[in-house]
Amino acid sequence: MIDNQEDNTPTERASASNGFVWKALSKLIMLAGVAWVIFIFAREFSNLRDDFKIQSSFWLGYTVLAGVIALLLTVPIFRSLLRFYSGRPITYVYAGRLFFVAQLLRHLPGRFFGVVYLIKETNSQIPAVAMIRANLDVMFYSMTFNLLVAGMLILMELVSGSIAFVFAVGSLLVMIVAIKQDWIGIIIRRAIRLVPTRAEKYAKALTPHEPLPWRNAMMIAVFFVLIWALYLSIWAALPIIFHGLADVNIWLLCATYAAAWVLGYIAMITPGGLGVREAGFIAMSAKLTTLPNLTFLAVFLRLWQISIEFILFLAFVFVKPDTGPDNMTTADKMAQ
Repeated sequence: MIDNQEDNTPTERASASNGFVWKALSKLIMLAGVAWVIFIFAREFSNLRDDFKIQSSFWLGYTVLAGVIALLLTVPIFRSLLRFYSGRPITYVYAGRLFFVAQLLRHLPGRFFGVVYLIKETNSQIPAVAMIRANLDVMFYSMTFNLLVAGMLILMELVSGSIAFVFAVGSLLVMIVAIKQDWIGIIIRRAIRLVPTRAEKYAKALTPHEPLPWRNAMMIAVFFVLIWALYLSIWAALPIIFHGLADVNIWLLCATYAAAWVLGYIAMITPGGLGVREAGFIAMSAKLTTLPNLTFLAVFLRLWQISIEFILFLAFVFVKPDTGPDNMTTADKMAQ
């Protein structure tokens, strides 16, 4: 019997070799991310104040559960944007794996590892520009909602609840329009004008040919509202868990932390905004409570966040990468 199968071409062998190298490198980067997160957790845990005892294990457990649900609600946002920009059907589980692995890697020194991982891991399935644009959108929308919630809480505490409500509703409507009209794309195109003209092709690549449907824009905004409703319930539970916070204006602290989170996010040189977020939070909240309280709260929230992300990383990291765009359901195939 004659074997008619030809040897692999040099291009195919090179592609297979590159694929093997990337798989090995991605595992190494993941292990480094896990080790770094464990190191941060161990170091910061030893700095917690001994006299800040947990008063309610039930409500502490609630904050973890609510945090997990809130972060899980980020996946539909990421998935919707990635599907729109790539034009590929993407499962929720696959999007979750990409999102939570990259989320952990952003805690590495130099958070670009998270985006590099996403681009390299999906380069045969999703265009790099689609992955970059989806990440940009999630980043900008997250920062914007943080600032809007901070503004709402400040108005609620310092002005009136009715004014804060009008501000919240108005901000939500503006955000829906901004998402629909792709204000981020407009900002990108205008920013490109300030750099050499060779960059114009990148601006065009990062701009969709069609606007996002109203349905998607409203869905993204609603999910951010649900996420923040959970986060606000978590902040409401903190004075119950730690009696040292019982006499503190927790909503102004929440507002300053939301603003400090944005500072940490734009501090690209630090892993996960480490240090920048905490310093900004303590500086902006100096008149709200004592320095020991602020230091404890900054450390606790950092550990809480890392714990939530690590739980979801472990839940999704063992999902096979090939369960993504290429494995279309019957409904997906009929829709094409």
